[in-house]
Amino acid sequence: MKNKGKIIVFITILAISIFIITKIWAAREIVYEDIKTFLEVLFYVRNAFIEKDIDNNKLQYEAIKGLIKGLNDPYSRFLDPKAFKTFNEDIKGTFYGVGMRLEQKEDKILVVAPLEGTPAYKAGIKPGDQIIAVDDQSVEGKTIDEVVSMIRGELGKKVKIKIYRETEKKTYEFELVRVKIEVPIVEDKILKDNIGYIRFYEFTQNSPEKLMASIEKMKKNNVPGLILDLRNNPGGDLRSVIEISSFFISNKAQVQTIIKDKNNKIIDSFLSRGVIVFREDRDKNRWREYATGNVIWDKPLVVLVNRYSASASEIFCGAIKDYKRGLLVGEKTFGKGVVQSIFSLSDGSALIITTERYLLPSGRSIHNEGVLPDYLVEMPPENVGKEKDIQLDKAIEVLKIQIASRNKKLQEGKKIIVKG
Repeated sequence: MKNKGKIIVFITILAISIFIITKIWAAREIVYEDIKTFLEVLFYVRNAFIEKDIDNNKLQYEAIKGLIKGLNDPYSRFLDPKAFKTFNEDIKGTFYGVGMRLEQKEDKILVVAPLEGTPAYKAGIKPGDQIIAVDDQSVEGKTIDEVVSMIRGELGKKVKIKIYRETEKKTYEFELVRVKIEVPIVEDKILKDNIGYIRFYEFTQNSPEKLMASIEKMKKNNVPGLILDLRNNPGGDLRSVIEISSFFISNKAQVQTIIKDKNNKIIDSFLSRGVIVFREDRDKNRWREYATGNVIWDKPLVVLVNRYSASASEIFCGAIKDYKRGLLVGEKTFGKGVVQSIFSLSDGSALIITTERYLLPSGRSIHNEGVLPDYLVEMPPENVGKEKDIQLDKAIEVLKIQIASRNKKLQEGKKIIVKG
């Protein structure tokens, strides 16, 4: 009986193994059929091309870039080892360059904003400028990571950057010296009438800590209201924006979520509590990212946004608007509402590919739509922080109205308590 049992177990394992192997082999056949033509081309290139000395790495990388380009997605990209090293420098926030935040949109490399005090800022490069050449080499067809790698380099060395300025229909060329760039995250100050103001540059891993310190400073100075400036903020880390949103939004806050299909037909409706953003994959599976319950600012709030407030910035201001936690002033935001996952590869390169999309707590998609402010104030992005900053002027005006309204409610509350 024991031997019979062993035979049955062996047969069962063998059957399962054959089933798995068959499935794996079938999958291999499908993959091979999918790339059969590519392999044939690669064979002829390697064996028939007139030059024998072929850079196989270059062939491989260019083929991969072509594959990714076929997705028609400006946010999915392949990084060779050098470009991936540059990408990791961005995360650390320190590198040698000229001080520009860049964004890729519709195959154009655009300046989001020059960093204040850097060579790019001093030379007069402006938000919206399009990079068209670096060191006399056209950037046409190149990814944003390739362009960034071209601009960065050895400390103290010069780099030539040619830009096209759409507003003037002119091209300009700048010769800039690379310096050590340390990306700022937060700047704060107290404006006239004791108005709190925080300029927030990027959502990095240490942004919550730095922003919390600025908010605590405002609380110590007993400011009655706060302006959070997210203009020209390109976004960043998802964990960071969830934690920062929790500084202002309670995990008990509620909003009606309405999910629609591509034809704008309602397919689901439900009440969400404390959700900062939904992540949705290609199979329409959704995950909820919740507020942490760590509210540290419950006074009046105004958020400044413009056309270059993107990604994580849009998650934040979208949640603020959905929960009616504050008011938005400025322009419609950039419209980047998709998630990229990073896959490190064996040779030090990496694949960054779009894997999910973001939905606001209300269920609305950010992607290609952006977030509309409560008060629309259009202004050239290069005027941010300058004397004629009409968006900031409007934000101050709106915040003062909020403060007055809050003070009135507090006074009315005291009168009711006295009567009781």
